[in-house]
Amino acid sequence: MYRNIFILLVIISFNFSNAQQQNSNSDLIENALVKAQKENKHVFINYLSSSCKVSEKMKSLMNTDSFKQVFASNYVVVNITVSKEETSDFVHCSNPVKSFGESNCDSVQFPFWYVLDKSGNFVATSFVDGEQNIGYPNKENMDSFLAIIKNTSNFTESNLKLISNSFFNKNNQQLYTSK
Repeated sequence: MYRNIFILLVIISFNFSNAQQQNSNSDLIENALVKAQKENKHVFINYLSSSCKVSEKMKSLMNTDSFKQVFASNYVVVNITVSKEETSDFVHCSNPVKSFGESNCDSVQFPFWYVLDKSGNFVATSFVDGEQNIGYPNKENMDSFLAIIKNTSNFTESNLKLISNSFFNKNNQQLYTSK
């Protein structure tokens, strides 16, 4: 009897904390939209997995002073970390975290991101041609990443080059790969 009550309480508390997290994420996005409207910027929403090394690398890179300073001149950035319990390695269509559209109901690897205009309309996602997730850009999809950034910002070519170079070290090797 006590065991059943304990299990029920654990289930209820897990569902409550999951609902609180979703509300907290919605608040983060709403606050970012308010700030974006005031500053005439887009919102860059970056979904990261707490169990993904590439996600951690993306978050770390975006928090470096040089990257942050350049990126913040055109975007209000929101990082949303999704727990391992919610996702394992993927987000599924039944998961409310996948909020950027009904198409592509396949599993999504982390990190993934999307850009909203200051009114909250989707402008771009990390999916190239609606299929391949750019996530953490590499040499093969850097041009696609930069095209999205260029189309949703007023970055100069030197800023775009700084952003591109941020993903690679001085030997032109990607700072982190998932392999």
